[in-house]
Amino acid sequence: MTYTKNREGYLIPSLSLPNQSNPYLNRYARLRLEYLEQNKPTLCDQLMLEGTLLTSCSRIGRTAQRMVDKTLHALMQTTQMPDRRTNPLGWAQLTNSLKKQAEEAVLPMLYEI
Repeated sequence: MTYTKNREGYLIPSLSLPNQSNPYLNRYARLRLEYLEQNKPTLCDQLMLEGTLLTSCSRIGRTAQRMVDKTLHALMQTTQMPDRRTNPLGWAQLTNSLKKQAEEAVLPMLYEI
């Protein structure tokens, strides 16, 4: 670690983040980031200084999205769905309900450390 001396003679650490592109943060990645910022600020700062905060949130977000999609697909296979052409509102209502059920199973994963 390098230090620079300011006018008063104090040594200030020269910190910089590595140059890397910002990964895409989906809904679940943003929820994970928000949780870390509000509830685990020390861990959030540590990951930020290491340069792994956004990549780890993005990885967890992608994993959560895959789990939600897989669970939703399984729920739709086992549930009697109304016909989409004759009852579009009933189909959308049931699909939204199943998506909420799938998310309820996955969301606790975002808050584990």
